[in-house]
Amino acid sequence: MIGYAMRKCGSGVVLFIVVLLLSGCLGRSSPKVTYYSLLNMEQLGEVQSLAALPDVKLGIGPISIPDSLKRSQIATRQHGNQYDFDEFNRWAGLLERDLTTVLGDNLGQLLGVEKIGFFPWLQHFKPTYRVIVNVLRLDGAIDGEAVLSVRWAVADADGKDYLVGKKSEYRQLLEDASYTSLIKAESQVVAELSKEIAEEIVALVK
Repeated sequence: MIGYAMRKCGSGVVLFIVVLLLSGCLGRSSPKVTYYSLLNMEQLGEVQSLAALPDVKLGIGPISIPDSLKRSQIATRQHGNQYDFDEFNRWAGLLERDLTTVLGDNLGQLLGVEKIGFFPWLQHFKPTYRVIVNVLRLDGAIDGEAVLSVRWAVADADGKDYLVGKKSEYRQLLEDASYTSLIKAESQVVAELSKEIAEEIVALVK
């Protein structure tokens, strides 16, 4: 009887410990996921205009990004070619579309253009200039800087005749070690790309 009582008591202690562990796990909430989108120049507070081209129609796209960035988790560069993708800091939508929209917003503001189409545009829309961007790199280090490396071109309406284009790279230091600062810095390098493209379009119009 004594041995049976001890075994019963031991089982009760084990059961009690298991219940405590389970209650601790259930009571502990998972980290909250934060979703981000790129900021356009107006949202960054960079309100500026290079020209007023109301008769120009801009076609934005296609915009291509590396396969490694076609995921919801935000990429940060670690060492060399090593990346980290954070489960709790994600893009609110598709990065390609977000980048396309922000580039269109920025160029519209810089050039005073209202007629903007996004690839693939409707048949009745025929752009004066077509902006094509191939993103080679868009990332950063939480304790460092954001980097945007691209090959871009301004083409004619059909995208067959490249009028101007080059490879460009932009860097922006983060204000602090946070994903909020990373996305702001990435938005700022996209703004720099927008300014360079806008300046070339102004030169083409002249």
